[in-house]
Amino acid sequence: MRLFPAVMLLMLASGCAGMGASDCAADPFQLGERDGVLGSNEVERHAARCGATFDAGRYREGYAEGFSRRPRPLW
Repeated sequence: MRLFPAVMLLMLASGCAGMGASDCAADPFQLGERDGVLGSNEVERHAARCGATFDAGRYREGYAEGFSRRPRPLW
C-alpha cells in the first residue's frame, strides 16, 4: 500500500521535466517544426526559459513548416 503513493509521486515529478536546458541549445527552427507537427505552439515557454538567446522568429518559421505537414484527422 505504501508503494502506490511513491510511484504516483515519481510519475508526477517525471512529467514536470519536459523541457531541459538542451532545448535552449537546439535550433529554434527545429523546435518550432517539432511543435508545429504536434500542434503545440510553445514559443512563449521556450523564450521565457531560454531568454535573449532564443530566436522567436526562427521558431515561428519552423512552426509554420511543421504545422503545414501536420497529419489531418480522419474524422
